[in-house]
Amino acid sequence: MNGPGHAEKTITQLVRVARANVEEIKARIADLEAAKNSAETSLDWFEQAIRAEETAKGEGGVVAAEFVRFLEGAAEKRTALTSTRDTLIGEIETLRGMLGEAYAELKKLEHLVDISRRTTVRREKRISSLRLRSRGAA
Repeated sequence: MNGPGHAEKTITQLVRVARANVEEIKARIADLEAAKNSAETSLDWFEQAIRAEETAKGEGGVVAAEFVRFLEGAAEKRTALTSTRDTLIGEIETLRGMLGEAYAELKKLEHLVDISRRTTVRREKRISSLRLRSRGAA
């Protein structure tokens, strides 16, 4: 038979699982943020490289055909990085929604633990009061 503390122990266990879930989601968000920042850094680097090549071309330092090939390759890489960044942004937004839900679930469980503890305290006081009354009546 389950004792009065069994529910509290079960809920406390669920709180631990919920906290672990929150931490896991936060870690995943951090990893995705780092990947997004890396993609953005690479995009910035490509923009700087393109500007430098355009400046060099303007000075007659690059043959037109080579410059066109460079721009085509840079455009493909930029497109790929932009796509990656946008995908990461979408995943981060999804995870942030999941994090909000996970926090809400954690708060509900913590509230249940609090209710369970208060119920246990009231029950123990009631039992103690009944014992004192029964001793006084005997």
